[in-house]
Amino acid sequence: MSPEDGVGLGGGDTSSDDNLDTLELLNVEDEPEKEESIELEDDDENEMPDAGKAGKKEKETEDEDEEEDPLKELEEELKPPTEEDLELTTPVRRKEILAKYPQLFKDFPYLEKAYYREQQFTEVFPTIQDARVSAEKAQILDAAEKQVMNGDITMFLQAAKAEDGEAFAKIADNYLPTLRKVDQQAYYHVLGNVIKDTIITMVREGRALGDQGAPLQAAANVLNQFVFGSQQFTPPGRLSKPVDPGVQQQQDQINQQKQQQVMATFTNVRDDLQARADNTLKSTIDGHIDPTGSMSEYVKSHATTEAFDKLETLISQDTRFRGLLDKLWEKAFQSGFSKESTDRIKSAYLSKAKTLLPSVIKSARIKALKGVSSAVNTEVMTPKKSPAATRRPSAAPTSSGRIRKPSDIPAGMSTLDVLMSDK
Repeated sequence: MSPEDGVGLGGGDTSSDDNLDTLELLNVEDEPEKEESIELEDDDENEMPDAGKAGKKEKETEDEDEEEDPLKELEEELKPPTEEDLELTTPVRRKEILAKYPQLFKDFPYLEKAYYREQQFTEVFPTIQDARVSAEKAQILDAAEKQVMNGDITMFLQAAKAEDGEAFAKIADNYLPTLRKVDQQAYYHVLGNVIKDTIITMVREGRALGDQGAPLQAAANVLNQFVFGSQQFTPPGRLSKPVDPGVQQQQDQINQQKQQQVMATFTNVRDDLQARADNTLKSTIDGHIDPTGSMSEYVKSHATTEAFDKLETLISQDTRFRGLLDKLWEKAFQSGFSKESTDRIKSAYLSKAKTLLPSVIKSARIKALKGVSSAVNTEVMTPKKSPAATRRPSAAPTSSGRIRKPSDIPAGMSTLDVLMSDK
């Protein structure tokens, strides 16, 4: 759901709509606010007469063990490609494609855009590895830029020293001359602070030597007068404008509060979108999981839950789609979570789910019907005892008049009379 979540509606600045062309693959459209389920293509069972449904149901039961799980092919498609799969090959001309498949780009408009997009990407990044390296360098550069804008060049110096000691030495040698070329005022400021630190050290050392340190202190005074033209010593300062610690702390608190408010808004929007999307998907699955009404409520509920969990897993495994959602979430952050941006996220998520639902529902239905069929076959093959065989005999029927226990013998009745009455 969020950019950092692994499952759900999970969220670079994108200044061009070209970055979101992938949405066209998903057939993204604004969906009604009150939509409770997704319209899927009718199952074959719904188009058959009752007799046909019954025949197909029997055939499905007979062929259950032989039918392949429809999710296997889908899961294979979601596996990341190998380096061999991504190896650069000579592209086929558009004319040659249309000569063999005239309706290809009309039936699948996304393929035409992907064809031209791949050409442009290949011109910039000949291989996938080149693109990955460039992406990593861009991330490092963004982090370095942020540090430089805060006045910290530690990352550059550490990287240069770790990578090439000679290069680091050249940077040290050229630092002050380069600074002088760029800005003389900054150069003299840095040099002046170095001299002031030297004067401070001379004075401290002279005081430590006592009477013997008087010449050293006098030399420090002469140096200060020679360099700065005054006997009044000014301690080292900063070229940048000083910042009041109290003001800085207040500004940090304000920024932190703003960030907390943004994250709270994001959490509420994310949870609301996730709840509405989940309800829509569960309603859709429940409405299509058992078109023939052959499942019990318990089996249907279990199959619906299994299909929904599998759907979330497949969406989370599609890294390309997750990247698209991240871009949509970035735009939502930038727009202050406007309704248009959040509706676009929900629409993209449901559109992606719509492409997976038929296979997910079919797989869950097959498993559920297998379980029902196995239970029915077990009951048929297990002999049942008749009620008469399992009934415990009573001491004596009250309506037959037969004597079954000694207390039933009337007083004054002889043994012969008892035996005769039992016949």
